[in-house]
Amino acid sequence: MQISINRNCVLGTALAAVLNFCGGAAYASPPPADVVASCMARAATNLGFNGSMYARIGKVTVEKSYGASDAAGRIPIVDRTRFNIASAGKMFTAVGIGLLVDRGAVKFDAPISRYLPSLNADAGAITVAQLLNHTSGLGDYFNPANRSAIDAAVTAADLLPLALAASRQFTPGSKRAYSNSGFVVLGAIIEKVSGLTYHQFIQKEILTPLGMFNTRFDAQQGAQAMTRMSPQGPLEESRPAPVQAHASPAGGMFSTPADLSLFLTALMDGPLLKRDTISTLLRGRADPAGGSGVYGYGFNVREQAPRRVGHGGGAPGANAEVALYPDSGWQLIALSNNDPPAASRMVMLLEKVLFASEPESACASALADSNQGATQAPDTRGQKKPL
Repeated sequence: MQISINRNCVLGTALAAVLNFCGGAAYASPPPADVVASCMARAATNLGFNGSMYARIGKVTVEKSYGASDAAGRIPIVDRTRFNIASAGKMFTAVGIGLLVDRGAVKFDAPISRYLPSLNADAGAITVAQLLNHTSGLGDYFNPANRSAIDAAVTAADLLPLALAASRQFTPGSKRAYSNSGFVVLGAIIEKVSGLTYHQFIQKEILTPLGMFNTRFDAQQGAQAMTRMSPQGPLEESRPAPVQAHASPAGGMFSTPADLSLFLTALMDGPLLKRDTISTLLRGRADPAGGSGVYGYGFNVREQAPRRVGHGGGAPGANAEVALYPDSGWQLIALSNNDPPAASRMVMLLEKVLFASEPESACASALADSNQGATQAPDTRGQKKPL
């Protein structure tokens, strides 16, 4: 059954206003919670999912966890188990910059030399917006040669020399290429402007105000990463994966689906940022060189219905997929301590169910497709290779 609903009536939020949602549109009616829970369980069994899955549909939430959080398989994953969210942490860096923009301390279109005056002229001419949108020309500091320095780093400033060491890949603003180094520079800007470390700023300005008390910057008490990835190719059996000692502005925080839902809800309701700033972060921008897809400022954006914003992340033994559907306010979040695409394909499957006119049939069809390997491949941008 399809019903016509007024998007502003559904949202009643700042996000509805800033994205100019108005009038009526046809959407699937919310699927019953028991249907969603049943499909989650069947999908987890079919796909061998190890992790936590979360759906927020209006005021109804469904949260389920499966598998083990340790290598021995003795500790079950529960709803409060923390997972490495990898590059999904870029959303927090983007919102941190947005907070400084709202306070007049940073401007999106300003050259970064304004905030990091010690940079050479070549790097200093890059703008804050280009860093956020992966059009800076900077590359990826995350490589085997930097492993010891990455593990020793505590602040974004510690990582800045690694982020700027490689030569530019292209002229800033001429094209888009995913850049972990660019987000390290953003973290260094946050530190320089705020006078706090990156971790202190995110904790004080985002995590604590939102009540995200199960989110950390290290792997302590988090699910153990289990990987089958190696530089030489797939391993025959899963083994514990190395974990970065401290999260960086490019990713690596440990969180839970419920905590991440608080963050997505704050984006909808607007308590953190001004309306114009939310709109700027979540507006999809095309690749200047004509490449496929769009990207916001620190957020993946899909313009096709159902419109979706959020971010994924992946590394050996870690996969996160965080999805917010602004038209309805619904959320899907999956976190896993296994290799990609463990969590991503769960979100893709459940998305087909949430927005279907016949959710039970859609679940059966999506499961059949996944069994045949026909599920669309997830977006792997930003997923880190083994060091």
